[in-house]
Amino acid sequence: MEPIANPLFNSETVAHPLPTDPREINAVVLAARHCYCLHPYFSMRYGSRGSTFARSDGGYLVTLVEQPQGKVDKQVFWLANLLARRGMPRWLMEAHLDCLYAALSAAVPERENAFCKLQHTANLLRAARQRWIPQSDFDELLATFDSACPGWITNAGGLMGAAVCDEYCGLDMAVPSLMSWMADDSRFSQRWCKAANETLERARSIAAQAKAR
Repeated sequence: MEPIANPLFNSETVAHPLPTDPREINAVVLAARHCYCLHPYFSMRYGSRGSTFARSDGGYLVTLVEQPQGKVDKQVFWLANLLARRGMPRWLMEAHLDCLYAALSAAVPERENAFCKLQHTANLLRAARQRWIPQSDFDELLATFDSACPGWITNAGGLMGAAVCDEYCGLDMAVPSLMSWMADDSRFSQRWCKAANETLERARSIAAQAKAR
């Protein structure tokens, strides 16, 4: 009888460890699906290929919990920075880690202490983001954009704010890699592009004020 293929395996990635516990595998799949539902930008820009990477990345992240917290933080930040330069602000990694922690802790409660390492790293990413744009301002950016372009891409306004936070954290490509898609007038209406650029400028203004303090 042929072994069942691990649904987290991705032939496009460099070989890396993946969980083998069926409960963890299922939790990773559920977490990736939940994150995609929270942030439809994923599927709109990256499609099914992005979903495959979300699952394989999630599987890799789970295996990190066997390492000391410092190594978990270092590896997650490395991956988050890489993805931010490819159009995925680190806010999305933050959300993915939150989803992973919740799904894994529910599926394998006896290992919750290990999974807390992922939540710890999510909190570090959150703190880095909030250093430049406080959560209340971030929520306002998100709501204002969603009001200007209701029902188009849920949570899209937060992407511009998050990319600016990444930019202020030293990731120079974070904004252009996002805005090359988000403000593409061949893809979106003039109304959308105007709102996207206005949100970006408002986010930069808030971050500049934070830097000046």
